[in-house]
Amino acid sequence: MNTLLVPTDFSAVADNALNYALNMASRYHLDVHLVHIVQLPIPTLDNALYLNVPVDLQEPAKEQMILKISKINELWPSVRVESRVELGHFLDSLERYSEEIKPVAVVMGITGEGTALDKMIGSNTILTMRSIKEPLLVVPIKAAFKAVDKLCFACDLQDVTNSTPIFAIREFALRFNAEIHLLNVDFENRHFTAETPVQLEALNSMFGDLDIKFHFIDNENVEEAIHDFIEREKMDMLVMLPKKHSFFEGLFRKSQTKEMLYHSHIPILALHHW
Repeated sequence: MNTLLVPTDFSAVADNALNYALNMASRYHLDVHLVHIVQLPIPTLDNALYLNVPVDLQEPAKEQMILKISKINELWPSVRVESRVELGHFLDSLERYSEEIKPVAVVMGITGEGTALDKMIGSNTILTMRSIKEPLLVVPIKAAFKAVDKLCFACDLQDVTNSTPIFAIREFALRFNAEIHLLNVDFENRHFTAETPVQLEALNSMFGDLDIKFHFIDNENVEEAIHDFIEREKMDMLVMLPKKHSFFEGLFRKSQTKEMLYHSHIPILALHHW
């Protein structure tokens, strides 16, 4: 579908991601599906026999959703918005809804302010990044929407044929009419092998007639190199592949690189190769 799926907990972080999605929907003629999942308690041996979730648990959330949709319709009359409130476990419900509507992307926020709510939001975003099949657009708290003219694709040039979701990257580049800037960071050619030129040629061939530019940076600190490149070249979106044990997954583990993401001004598009 021609839709952005936006989970919300009605927080400022979620509202920032929603505003980004609404701007994107308006610019690129997309619909928005807003969903709030009322989290069910996880059954344990202690509470399994007594767990009784009242039906009216959804009512406060439904009232908040009505107010939210009313405000959206007032401010964004040209954007078609649908909403849903349901009981469930966050990731299970989100995956099921994603399978149902097949969105262009799931849009979620992330922040690093350190409150309990912020940590929960961050945790849900990271879990979604690792598990969901659909593209995930992570919107840092300081990111504001602007037209996506330049996509930065950070690539390690390893087994590109089997690890690069070329169809998804092409689809986004064509949808945004954006340049693709492929960025590879190495240090003193430590990862350069006889296979590296082959991988580059394979990537060039896979992208076909799209406008792609290659950039190679020599820097021991990969995170710093990516950040500096984004700032210097004024990239609008960072595309990364959250493969198991990958650099992208590591970004959310290291305190230094968490700071980079949390204070980033551009969103990160996480794509999987299934």
